[in-house]
Amino acid sequence: MIIEKFNMYKDGGTIEVTTDKGTFCFDNRIGSETKGKLYNDYPKKDNSNLINDSKELENEIIEKLKVHKNKFYQSSINYLVEKYGK
Repeated sequence: MIIEKFNMYKDGGTIEVTTDKGTFCFDNRIGSETKGKLYNDYPKKDNSNLINDSKELENEIIEKLKVHKNKFYQSSINYLVEKYGK
C-alpha cells in the first residue's frame, strides 16, 4: 500500500487517506454514531460504505502513515497513528 494523499474535512475531523488501493475515511463527524469507524470513501448518510471487519485494513493504513510525511498535516497524521495504532 502506498499513501498518495492525506486530507481532513471540517465536519468535526473526518480523516481521508487516499492510497493506491482506494480512498478511505476515518469517521470523526460531529454527532456521528460511527465515530472512529473506517469507510470506503467519505461516509454516506446511510452508512452503506462502512467497512465491516476493517481492523486489518486500519492496521495497514496506520503502518504506512507511520512513515508518511506531510508538512501541513503531520500533527494530524501523528494523532491518527497514536489513536488507532494501538
